Amino acid sequence: MAQAWGAVRLTEARQVAELMGVDPDDRPPADVGVQAHYDALRSSNLRSASLQYLGHALPRLEAIAWAARIVADTAATSPPPPRARHALDVALRWLEEPSEAHRRAAGEAAEAISQPVAERLLASAVFFSGGSIVAPNASPVVPPDHVAARYAVGAIDEATRRTNDPVAALETAMALGERIAERGMAALHR
Repeated sequence: MAQAWGAVRLTEARQVAELMGVDPDDRPPADVGVQAHYDALRSSNLRSASLQYLGHALPRLEAIAWAARIVADTAATSPPPPRARHALDVALRWLEEPSEAHRRAAGEAAEAISQPVAERLLASAVFFSGGSIVAPNASPVVPPDHVAARYAVGAIDEATRRTNDPVAALETAMALGERIAERGMAALHR
């Protein structure tokens, strides 16, 4: 039996489905727990749906840290071009020191990349993680709760796709995500 998801604050699968933007008529019943629904997706071998679901079930910081680990591991074996490397570096810097300056630097680094590569998506997840998404002197506009998770999931998906074995890479990523759901950020310590 899998360890309980101690880092996940949501209790119902419906809550996760709502964050994902699933139509209310298509959401799981109210009595289905967060982890039980994920386990059903995984046992049905629905990898993409499982990735989306887990990314939205995790708290924002944990989802971004998960994506950062996967993107950084991929970049270690297949170095990205300079602008993508910069986006990865500023995202990692934000994780070490989550300041407003680093969050905005991640947004700028993401905008400097024209393609939806993993590093751009990760930097976008950081930018949309909280705080205003408009110019600093404008009236604050905060992003919807689900946006950072969507970018984090996209970063994981793109990073695993550019490996030699995308299916195995996604399985490895999912195993790490499950450990993060169980133990939180402690699961990221090597």
